[in-house]
Amino acid sequence: MVPKPPNCSSAVKIGSAGVLKRGATTVATITQYEGCGGKYGHVRVQATTPFRAAVRLRADTVSTVPTIGEPNQRDVWTFSRMMNDMCTMAVATVTHDGASLEGRSGRSC
Repeated sequence: MVPKPPNCSSAVKIGSAGVLKRGATTVATITQYEGCGGKYGHVRVQATTPFRAAVRLRADTVSTVPTIGEPNQRDVWTFSRMMNDMCTMAVATVTHDGASLEGRSGRSC
């Protein structure tokens, strides 16, 4: 099942998905969607607990404030209208096992 952004079932995935790994283990996947007047960033964590995830949207020179999930929240979403005409990517940070890992989706214009 492909998750849809909250409150926007018509949104479509844009760009390629990113995979955040620690060694050979997949920790999270990072995706970006567009619809309902803006862009969404999404991180889905697959790591064992405890962990904490955050996601933001980033363009060449600007970035949104990260949306930080609750401890052990597997799906974290962010949304922005200000980046509609920019090339963007979703950037996620997952803190797990004492390490802070960062990954990103593919860039979409």
